[in-house]
Amino acid sequence: MSKRQVKSQASSARAASGAFGAGFSTSSSSAFSVSSSPLAYVSEPPDLSSISDPNVVVYFRNLSKKDSTTKAKALEDMQARISSLKEPVEEGILEAWIKMYPRASIDNAKSVRQNAHTLHGQIAASAGKRIAKYMPKSVGAWLSGLYDSDRSVAEATQNSLRQVFNTPEKIQNIRRAYHKPLLEYCRDAIDKETALTLSDERTTSPDDAEAKYSRVISACISLVGSLLSNLKPEDLSKLQSEYTGLLTDDKLWGFASYNDAPIRRSIHRFLKTCLSKQPEAVAANLEAISRPYLSVALNSDQTGSAYDYLEALVLLTSAHPTVWTEHYKSKTSADRRLRQFLKKGSQSGPRDFWARLAALFNALPSNILPRTGADATEILSALHSGIVKKDEPRSNLETALFSYLEVTNIVCRLLPEQDRRKLAADMILPIISQYLRPSPENAQWTLPPDGLALASRALTILGVESVLQEEWPRYVEAFIGDIRVSAPEQSKDHERSQASLIQQAKRLASLQKSALSTNPATPLRAVFTKSNASIIHKALHVVRNRNGKPYGAAGTIAEFLHRNGSFILADKETKQQLEDFVQQDIQKFILSRSSSHLVDILYTFSQSPFFEETWGTCLKSALNEPDSPVKVAALEALLTSSKIPNTFELALSDTELQGYIKSSVQATLEGSLEWDSFNRILQSSSNILAPETTDEILSSMAKSLSVSAQAPFALQGFRQIVKQNPSLLRSFLSTQNGSDLLRQLLLASESPDDEISQEAAAVNSSLQTILGAESTSKQSVYDVIQHGLLDATQTSVSVETLVDLAKQTIVPGATWEEMAGAFPSMDDWGSALTPFLDTPPKTSLAITNPLGGAVYVVQSSSTRATPEKLPRDVDGYSPAFRIAQYVIRLFKNPEFFESKKLPSDISDSVLSNIALTVQLAGDNLGLAGANDLWAAYNPEVEADVMSFMTDAQDFIKQELAHLRSIWVGINPLLTWSSDLLSKCSKQSSATAYYWARVYSTLVSDAIELHGSHTSLAEDIQNSLKVLQRNKDILPLLGFLSAFKEPLAWSKSCERMCNELVADLTGLDIGKKPEDVGLRQLILLNAILSSQEEIAQSIAKQRIIFFVKHALPFLGDSQCPLPIRSELCRALTVLLPLMSDMYGEHWVGILNSLSTSWVKTSEVEENESELDSPIPFVHASLKLYAQLRILTQEEEPNDDLLEAWKESERDVANGLINLLKHSQHFPDEFHQPLKIVNDILARQISKVPLEHLESREELFPLLYVESQPVQQTAFDILHKQIPAAQEQISIDSALEKTTARLPEELLSLILESPTVSALAEENFERSIPLPLRGYLLSWLLVFDHLEYASFKVKNDYIEHIKEGEYLPGLLNFTFDFLGHAHNKPVDVSKFDVTTYTPDLEPPRRDTQWLLAHLYFLCLRHIPSLSKAWWIDCKSRPIAVTLEPWTQKYISPPVVTAALQSVIEWSSAQSTTDPDSPFTIKVSPRAWEINASYTIDEQIISMRITLPSAFPLSNARIEGTNRVAVNEQKWQSWMRTSLGAITLFNGTLIDALTTFKRNVDGAMKGQTECAICYSIVGSDKKLPDKRCGTCRNLFHGGCLFKWFKSSGSSSCPLCRNPFNYG
Repeated sequence: MSKRQVKSQASSARAASGAFGAGFSTSSSSAFSVSSSPLAYVSEPPDLSSISDPNVVVYFRNLSKKDSTTKAKALEDMQARISSLKEPVEEGILEAWIKMYPRASIDNAKSVRQNAHTLHGQIAASAGKRIAKYMPKSVGAWLSGLYDSDRSVAEATQNSLRQVFNTPEKIQNIRRAYHKPLLEYCRDAIDKETALTLSDERTTSPDDAEAKYSRVISACISLVGSLLSNLKPEDLSKLQSEYTGLLTDDKLWGFASYNDAPIRRSIHRFLKTCLSKQPEAVAANLEAISRPYLSVALNSDQTGSAYDYLEALVLLTSAHPTVWTEHYKSKTSADRRLRQFLKKGSQSGPRDFWARLAALFNALPSNILPRTGADATEILSALHSGIVKKDEPRSNLETALFSYLEVTNIVCRLLPEQDRRKLAADMILPIISQYLRPSPENAQWTLPPDGLALASRALTILGVESVLQEEWPRYVEAFIGDIRVSAPEQSKDHERSQASLIQQAKRLASLQKSALSTNPATPLRAVFTKSNASIIHKALHVVRNRNGKPYGAAGTIAEFLHRNGSFILADKETKQQLEDFVQQDIQKFILSRSSSHLVDILYTFSQSPFFEETWGTCLKSALNEPDSPVKVAALEALLTSSKIPNTFELALSDTELQGYIKSSVQATLEGSLEWDSFNRILQSSSNILAPETTDEILSSMAKSLSVSAQAPFALQGFRQIVKQNPSLLRSFLSTQNGSDLLRQLLLASESPDDEISQEAAAVNSSLQTILGAESTSKQSVYDVIQHGLLDATQTSVSVETLVDLAKQTIVPGATWEEMAGAFPSMDDWGSALTPFLDTPPKTSLAITNPLGGAVYVVQSSSTRATPEKLPRDVDGYSPAFRIAQYVIRLFKNPEFFESKKLPSDISDSVLSNIALTVQLAGDNLGLAGANDLWAAYNPEVEADVMSFMTDAQDFIKQELAHLRSIWVGINPLLTWSSDLLSKCSKQSSATAYYWARVYSTLVSDAIELHGSHTSLAEDIQNSLKVLQRNKDILPLLGFLSAFKEPLAWSKSCERMCNELVADLTGLDIGKKPEDVGLRQLILLNAILSSQEEIAQSIAKQRIIFFVKHALPFLGDSQCPLPIRSELCRALTVLLPLMSDMYGEHWVGILNSLSTSWVKTSEVEENESELDSPIPFVHASLKLYAQLRILTQEEEPNDDLLEAWKESERDVANGLINLLKHSQHFPDEFHQPLKIVNDILARQISKVPLEHLESREELFPLLYVESQPVQQTAFDILHKQIPAAQEQISIDSALEKTTARLPEELLSLILESPTVSALAEENFERSIPLPLRGYLLSWLLVFDHLEYASFKVKNDYIEHIKEGEYLPGLLNFTFDFLGHAHNKPVDVSKFDVTTYTPDLEPPRRDTQWLLAHLYFLCLRHIPSLSKAWWIDCKSRPIAVTLEPWTQKYISPPVVTAALQSVIEWSSAQSTTDPDSPFTIKVSPRAWEINASYTIDEQIISMRITLPSAFPLSNARIEGTNRVAVNEQKWQSWMRTSLGAITLFNGTLIDALTTFKRNVDGAMKGQTECAICYSIVGSDKKLPDKRCGTCRNLFHGGCLFKWFKSSGSSSCPLCRNPFNYG
């Protein structure tokens, strides 16, 4: 078709629609007027001249474009613009938008429609009331969007309406207010629009045009339907003439058979609405409706709309049956159209289609239904054809067949009896036949899987019973034949044959049962009785003759007895046959394949007198059989049959059976059998297990939980019991064995095997549910908790599990009486703590504990228990620590356990015990093995203990805060503290020491929380005086520490301090260390440390006398270390008060310190005795640090300065000695030693380098297990190496020896670490010290290379190469950094050119250090690094290393290399400013240009560095060759490149090599006597020598000379030129 013809047709269509519209308008001129459609694609563009914003103008113009993406973008931009407006939208935008909105709302692109509706809502909301005058033009398109076929568009429309009309009532008002415009909009679209008027055929495909048309028409029909549904009758009556005219429109009803499903659905739903809301109008137009709806639509394609169509037909037929008769006008009869419709099936409709089909037949006029058998068969055949169509969904089959039977029943009512029988035989009996005996020949009558309901319904159809009386014996005869010839046991079809028999029997018996229950007086009753007798007789015969092997025959009997037992046994002859079989034959075949069916037959006679004997005989037969699957099957059948009566208890009294069950369970626990049989016993509805058997089985299963090989099987068994028969466990759990079971389950829940632990936790949770609120069962749980707390063994239940168990047992909000059982006994807790409280503290704890030197006066008990011998759990925790952890974790759950509910005595005991445990834990945490409260020392345990400490301290603060609410009387704080102090023994025992610490901590915390009133000051000082008079040092120290704030600047403390200084000045301190002197020093330091300014109250002269008196004891090595330590502590505070005093005491103090340090052999020596050196070393270092501060004052003491300088070397030697002797004991779990090492490191770092000894003795310190010592040794060596390398370089050059790296250093890098060896290390805490030492050793190796001369550096590199040290480092580096796993880490946040320790978390710190070491490798030993990479055997490393290096490492390497060239070039220029050799570096291009100027000729080369330098070779190219031939030139380039790649040289070495080659080539060269230049115009040297005068000339110059002179004589000697 040509374009002209298409346009002509389009014009004709528009004209026709216009005429139709005009004609329609004539009939209702008051309601409608002819106007151009707002939806047509041909329209006048909007006026944009009044829009002030040019951007919005652009948006509107883009909206007029054809491209959907452009339009969608324009709409989105307009949405953004409108939403950003602060003022209402201007009028120009409003007018333009209203004109474009209808067409945008029906655009083919979903995004355009969606955005159009959204934008319209925004504009309407912004315009406010001004939108009202535009509503008539836009409301139709707006509400039509609610019925868009795309859900997202409909939702967008709904949301846009809610922006303006936010309630359903307001939207209803819109329908009412704009009723007429809405109806006009829809009528115009239905009558006037076509696919060609809505879309431009030039730019729109036919499919898209049709889709738009369909969408518009469907929405308009739905909108009209919504008006009818939602508006009130009085509103509709205003436009009743328009609705009446609409219903006479043939075009409207013609949509019932339109080729688009959404339009068809809309018109069908519209008809249903009209039948409800406009019944009179429909009745007046039945003829207009009948033809399109019946004559045409019945035979049209209704795919996708069939259900709506059928629903409309049912309602239409029910309301107006005459639509099929008198109003039906068509040449084709209505019944034929109906058959055509039925043949099409549901046409992809839902199953409800078939349910409604019967309703249609019920509503049809009787003269449409068939009156003869032939007609009935024809219409039913059509219906059946529709049901069995290939495209009919299988899920609809059952509903469709029920509908078929209903329709058949309706049809049969109008037929004579003879036709009914024939119809039943032809159209109903096949359904019954296919149910009873499925056959492929009758595949068209295939039924759903459970066809009983269909077959039963078929029996009720008129005429079927009479037909079935003749057919049923045939079915039975065929079935008996199947029983007779069923496949033998040897046949491969045996199983299938027997299963088929049972299924047939089930179907026959079920249909028979259904028939009898539906109609007890059915004429089929006699037929059933006779057929049952025949079937059972033949089945019994087959079972007997074939020894029970054909279990299908036995199953047939069981099925018939199960479904029709009373009916069958009513026949005496049949009953007698069955009873004889049960009594005489059944025990013979109990072990056959028929056992389960035979048992079902047996239980049918459970009320018979012979049942008990027969059952016992069968059981014995089964038990006496050797173990086999047949035996198991027979026993399971006897014990678990579903036919067992509820009162059956024969199994309980059979001891042989109970023994068999117990042995089977034991075999299952050992893995020999499965739980299936026992599981079926559990499922049995009868009592099979005797109580004794149950207890024994459960006890055995509980014990199996502790056997790793049996635990999985036992857990499987418990899971089955919990699932199938939980009542077995209820009574068992209340016994002692039940407690053992709970304990074993808790242990299993902590198994390292995840599967076992998860399974045990699940079973335990189920048991807690079973326990419920039974008090007897709860006591079992309490026993488990108490035993679990005190029983610390390798198999003990963890504290977390015990807490969970307690939480599961206690109800939230419980009283103390209800939760007391979950708390430990205070007596047991005290007994568990006693061994630890009797253990004297380690003397090194004087550094860290709040009572300081009090550890020195603690006396050891001769009868104390040894904590290290106490039992421990798998984590090394003692019972005392387990109890404390348990209690603290209980109180973290206040909804279950609230401390306020505890009785006061219990509450006080809990607080005291927790406080004591905190003190013990603090000591053991700071010093591993201090009291062995736990015996395992690793980061995991430390984290657990730290968590406990935090929670315990929070609990203590909470309890102290609560005390205030219960305190009564005057000065309750002092009263409470006095009661607490009374618990502190007056003896110097370890227990008294810990109680003093508890007292100090609790009271000071209480004062901090509640404050101390000034009125208490006098009472506190009086208490201090009483304690001072009693001379009990531990209570006194605790009191001073507890009340240090209230006692600040008190006269009592000042007097006490002065008295102590005076007494010590006149006392021979060293004579009785355990007596007066040491105690007074401890008290003095306690006061000085707790009262910062109190020392100023001591007279200076008294201080001077004390210092002079104490100095001899400080320097006396025979004086006990505790006294010397306490003296150092006192002097640290007192010396600043006499810093201006001159004298020899300064020299004495420094000499005493240096001498003591030099004589120290082991820092951790005699840790358990009184003379541990750690407190003294700590105090002496603090004293030395204080002296350093005094020397740095503005006006220091001259004597002190002089003494300081004189002793500096001795002090340095002493400090280094301490450093060297601190290496034999790790300080990771030794806080005092770690503190000493930290102070030592800080002091050594301040010692001048010249006073530190040679480096060789410090190398071993890099591997000590102390980070401060390790870091200090590294810092010293790092400072010493540069100066040492200068001397080594000089010595090597003078003596011409080969330099070697220190063997002590190389021994540290000899054995490289591996990632696998570090797998167990915890990087959350710190870098493992051996790894850190190894990496720091490599840093020192690179320090040697950094500061060495060229020759020495090459010697070092050769040494590293010979020892093969580098591969170990690089292998570990790239395994740790993830290259070995194809996941290299990102090091972009590190400055790989340098390294500063401890700035990052340990793992990141290690990654940074390794990246830095790799950077140093590429800088100093690139050739060795590259050789390792080339030879690397790990493919992931080889593949990932180059791009990783290129990204992270090469840039800083190249930058450093280029910077070194720049610095070297500058130095060369300064040294020789007239040098012809110049260098130009291009850092951005990674290039170096070297040039050499000779007679204004430049010889130059360029070095270009690749992105992966130095793994990729540098590229050297000659840019300008002068004076040498090509061969030599290339040789120079290769030599320069070799200096970098082959000889581990730097870029400077390559440049130097190039310069040396040029200098060598130019050396001795003379000028040409003709041009007076060394390099000629041909860039060559003079190479033509005169044989006479021996002068050299350029060949070119000589040729010009010969040519210009006209002779071949030498220019100088004028002799003939001889080239010789």
